[in-house]
Amino acid sequence: MKRILAAYKDLIGIIFAEAPVMVVITFVCTIISGLLTPLGVYINQNVFDGGLAVARGEMTFSDYSVFLVLFVIAAILPSLIIGLVNNYVEPRSLLILRTVYKARMLKKLKTMKYEHFEHEASAEIIDKAYNRAEHSARHLWPMYVMWRGAALIASIGTLAYVFSIRWWLLLTVLIPFVLETYISSKTNYNIYNELETYWKRERKYSTLGGYLRSRNFSKELKVYGNYDYLIDTYRDRLNERNRDYERYYFKNIRKILLGGNITKIGAIINVIIMLMLFVTNQISVGLFIAMTSLMFGGIYLNLESVAGFFKWSGYHVNSYDFYDKFFGLSDEAKGTQVDLPTSFDIEFRDVWFKYPGTDKDILKGLTFKIKDGEKASIVGENGEGKSTMIKLLLGLFSPDKGEILVGGKNLDEYPLAVRTKIFAPIFQDFPRYSITLKENIGIGNIDEIGNEEKIKMAAMKGKADKFAEKFEKSYDTLLGRDFEGGVDISGGQWQRIAIARAFMGDKPVLLLDEPTSQLDPMAEANLYNEFAGMVENKTAIFITHRLGSTMITDRIFVIYDGKIKENGTHDELMKTDGIYATMFSAQKQWYKEVIVDV
Repeated sequence: MKRILAAYKDLIGIIFAEAPVMVVITFVCTIISGLLTPLGVYINQNVFDGGLAVARGEMTFSDYSVFLVLFVIAAILPSLIIGLVNNYVEPRSLLILRTVYKARMLKKLKTMKYEHFEHEASAEIIDKAYNRAEHSARHLWPMYVMWRGAALIASIGTLAYVFSIRWWLLLTVLIPFVLETYISSKTNYNIYNELETYWKRERKYSTLGGYLRSRNFSKELKVYGNYDYLIDTYRDRLNERNRDYERYYFKNIRKILLGGNITKIGAIINVIIMLMLFVTNQISVGLFIAMTSLMFGGIYLNLESVAGFFKWSGYHVNSYDFYDKFFGLSDEAKGTQVDLPTSFDIEFRDVWFKYPGTDKDILKGLTFKIKDGEKASIVGENGEGKSTMIKLLLGLFSPDKGEILVGGKNLDEYPLAVRTKIFAPIFQDFPRYSITLKENIGIGNIDEIGNEEKIKMAAMKGKADKFAEKFEKSYDTLLGRDFEGGVDISGGQWQRIAIARAFMGDKPVLLLDEPTSQLDPMAEANLYNEFAGMVENKTAIFITHRLGSTMITDRIFVIYDGKIKENGTHDELMKTDGIYATMFSAQKQWYKEVIVDV
């Protein structure tokens, strides 16, 4: 209950801060809607009894017409209230909540440790918080406030009306309700609780469904003609989930039916009691008709709706538990160093690491040092930990053991704001943003995103200026085909943009994590030659499993089984006839022109 109240306090606080009129409208509509039920009993009683009184000449029509007007108003008001809440308050509130919740969560994502995205338990928390909090907020406000609040007011009013007829009627009304609620709480099957166990299965088919809808996948799907196979796989995964759902549901169907019929029997009993009171002239025909309608159509629905607040709010509050867990996920190290280091040597000291949720060590005592201004190649076969090392150096993960030093100080001492000014990474799977060309480059240093001169300078270094100037809108050209007017460019051009992005802000350490892996070996080697000219006076680390870049770097580190097995210059390592020499000999036919040039 405490968590429910906390959720409502947050929700109403958000809405009131942005649009207080929404809160006022909701509560006014709730009160009016709730009062209409007991008022309806009073109006219906007097419409029937007053009609008979007019027929007998015991009441004037002008006096009777008041009840007819009230009857019409009571009949029209519910639809007006529902229309106002559903068509104005709810969508407006949802927009406000969506904006606030998404803004909060996006801000958290900015500071959250990257490792949570690669840990399944954390990924579940992120997914459920991001996708369900907004949905649950929509139910709790204004839907639950309106429905449950109106039901509470209606229940109090109708029970007071019942008490005014005969006090003991409260027992005949409430006992069936209490009994049914008790049995339901003990035996009723809550399908929502069951659905909580389906996240992994839902992720399997929803992820595949996203592929089938994605433009990035559709080209290959059509060319290979494998749509039908993947559609069948999607359907099988979905049906597997549905079969489990149905099996659990039907297993509990008897409990559901048992817990939902006691109040129906109670309604019949209470109508019989009303009939007996009417036959013995203890209540009027109008009151009998009004109370009969109430017993069959209103009183138990309202009572169940009030109970439903506690029964079903728990599910939605469960989403807020994930919301709380989301904000409880650990953030990047705050760090104490506000200034850039004076030198940019990089050192790994006995670094051990395994990915969250796994038992296999990827790095096993990785130790090496790269001097300030040195250009180093980290080479090794795929899966040896090269990219993992870069993720650790960028602070995306923290070592399980050992430490990483930059400028002689532990990496954790540098907050994210400082680290972003040190490193300029180019990843193998660099992102392609559907924004303008200048924005695609400028986001490499967000502090200078409005500085067109620096953007053009970075474009020149990355050789993106050559094709930028050919576009009609030059650097203001919208890239990608996600939006109207966007221009699709080649993979090589995107690669040039990623390189230009890395040169924004003139950052002192350049990290190249196999960004050229899609190129042929000769083109890759030539591009690394370009990099060598671009990174004068910078510390540069080239990560690759192809060795076209190694001859242009000052030193080569060979990583094998999570450790540095060899290091030295190209000539030194070739003389040792070890891992590097074997790899280079296997690849040397790719680089004949490069070898001649060297």
